[in-house]
Amino acid sequence: MRSRVLELLLATFAAAGCGASASAAPAPWRRVVLVELFTSQGCSSCPPADAFVRELPAQGLGRDKVVPLTFHVDYWDGLGWKDPFAAPAFTERQRSYARSGRLRSPDGRAGIDGIYTPQMIVDGTVHLSGQRRHDALREMERAAARPPAFDLVATATLRGSTIDVVATATDRRATKRDEDWTVVVALAATKARTAVTRGENAGETLEEAAVVRALSDGTPLTRGPVTVRLGKPADLPWSTITVVAFVQSRVTGEIGAVSVVDPTQLTAR
Repeated sequence: MRSRVLELLLATFAAAGCGASASAAPAPWRRVVLVELFTSQGCSSCPPADAFVRELPAQGLGRDKVVPLTFHVDYWDGLGWKDPFAAPAFTERQRSYARSGRLRSPDGRAGIDGIYTPQMIVDGTVHLSGQRRHDALREMERAAARPPAFDLVATATLRGSTIDVVATATDRRATKRDEDWTVVVALAATKARTAVTRGENAGETLEEAAVVRALSDGTPLTRGPVTVRLGKPADLPWSTITVVAFVQSRVTGEIGAVSVVDPTQLTAR
């Protein structure tokens, strides 16, 4: 009898163990996740976060899974080093996230007190320090487990120093919500290298990736194609630029879909 009880207990523990393993299995990666990093070359805490973004492809998180964009803010510029990639528009984007009250932390707390660097925003809805790699990866996985709200296809035509990006979004949602969706386009330097001579990072040579150099305003999404025109930074050739289009809700901040323009498909006129 005792032997039979032991067998039953072992079978129960084995089944529980199998169940735990099954529940721990990663969820399927159902969509491309947009990751925004607000950073500055004048911030000594930022280089590790910049390195994290740069290393994402080596961790198996290429553009088919995660599309990063790093926005250099300008509120560190008065402390010894003027970030050459900083722009007031990028600081305003970060401030608008904070003002909206829509962001939540990984533990579910809503809202945010002020802005900071390095701040990472995943899927337009979750914020955390860009130094918290484990938490950031977990939030990327959570976002990827949800289906995209749209199928998004983006193409581009070069016109000298400008680019016309045509984005076509098809709504995938079975239940439509009353949300104000917009199309945003970013031009990002695929990589950058800067020798910093002053400020908190004096003496460091910073290696950065996905550095946003131009960002469009949100263009209202329509049933048909949406065209967005942007100017190219004079110091960058087209071959070094990544073109990213995404759909974002003005109501919730959620990213509905992301598309990277295939550089081999760029046409010139």
